Amino acid sequence: MASIEEIIEEVLAREKPTKEEYDRVAKLYKRLRSRGEKELERRNIDGEILLVGSMAKDTWLRGDRDMDIFIRLPPALGEHGLVVGLEIAKAMVEGRYEERYAEHPYIRAYIDGFEVDIVPCFKVERADMIISAVDRTPFHTMYVNRRMSARMRDEARVLKKFMKGIGVYGAEIKVEGFSGYLCELLIIAYGSFKEVLKKAGEWRPWRTIIDIERHYADVREARRRFKEPLVVVDPVDPSRNAAAAVSLQRMCEFIVSSRAFLRSPSLKFFYPSPPRLLTEAELEEELRRRGTELVCLSFKVPHVAPDILWGQLKRSLKAIEKLLEVHEFKVVDSKVWTDEKERAVFMFELESGRLPSLKRHEGPPITSIEHEERFISKYTGSEEVLAGPRVEGMRWYVYRRRRYTDVRELLREKIFDSSLGDYIREALEGGFQIYIGEECKTLLADEKVNRELSSFLDKRLPWMR
Repeated sequence: MASIEEIIEEVLAREKPTKEEYDRVAKLYKRLRSRGEKELERRNIDGEILLVGSMAKDTWLRGDRDMDIFIRLPPALGEHGLVVGLEIAKAMVEGRYEERYAEHPYIRAYIDGFEVDIVPCFKVERADMIISAVDRTPFHTMYVNRRMSARMRDEARVLKKFMKGIGVYGAEIKVEGFSGYLCELLIIAYGSFKEVLKKAGEWRPWRTIIDIERHYADVREARRRFKEPLVVVDPVDPSRNAAAAVSLQRMCEFIVSSRAFLRSPSLKFFYPSPPRLLTEAELEEELRRRGTELVCLSFKVPHVAPDILWGQLKRSLKAIEKLLEVHEFKVVDSKVWTDEKERAVFMFELESGRLPSLKRHEGPPITSIEHEERFISKYTGSEEVLAGPRVEGMRWYVYRRRRYTDVRELLREKIFDSSLGDYIREALEGGFQIYIGEECKTLLADEKVNRELSSFLDKRLPWMR
């Protein structure tokens, strides 16, 4: 078995960018910065063009093609400044680009094989003086570059690849995991990849607070301020939790994966085997073996920004799961997948897709005379009553007919009563398909859906496959 140190060096050999990649990044940035500076000069604006993110901090991985460039503008421009910044960004790019909006407007361009985000922001003096949501980002880059040695940058690379391998990397709503900046802060806090894993193995949700710059003299003050499972106080802005995006699920997956790697170091944590794709026969056999019911809803996705789409998909998944549970279809597990362009699939594993017609319904205690009379009057002779009313111990009961005994009928008739996201409601109103049990074999023809469905049924963490 390879040692942790040998594994780290192997990962770096695979993941550290090549000289050619460094040169390509430098040339592209120089070209775009020159255009941006000329545009600022033409408009007589005292601004600056700045490379930020992992490429600026030299913590990026081989093959990464995401470049982030910020246009820092004088706050005196006011709200109109972001509009001006967007015009400058458009003047910088070559060829195809998209105008995008998150909490702020920006340009995404595709240049020389790179996906380049050009983001206008304001050049404020401190990170706690931000005007727009992105003004803080340059301070993150400056802080990391000030605090990290060359070796620590490599350690950050290894940590990022580890997190990617175990499936917890990315602060976007799709993942709800660890951002690149958070990985870098963990290395700064603990010194190395190995130490991060050792410390993470001891983390406790809602009890772990990492405050590198000791902004909070009393840890209880930080606990009162931040409510997320993991708290990493942003060194450049103590009012912000740099780990706010990390869900309880992702935090716990990182904790157990860290322990497992330290117990038995292996490259499989960095390069896990993909889930084995199921054949139609294997899916049939697996469903027979489990005795559960697989239910999938497939539909065409709305064309909205990925974070908005994933936010509404996750909200809608919970709403449909609640609908199922209210009508007593026990949900074993649920998941949503989308390619973010054409298709989305809600996946549910149920204990059963059919329920008996008879349902035991609890009535009032016999000591409540007024409620007893109403109960007996309501259910005596009712067509929905299959048996009763009767007394069991000190309480009245009746055995009613269930309104929905088949999950397909429930979903077709009641899905729009759920608290769906607006875009998802609109998409489902355009039509959806329900696949139950062996009908789900139809979905296996799409390799991407097959991969997600196979992973959904397998349920193991990536490194356990």
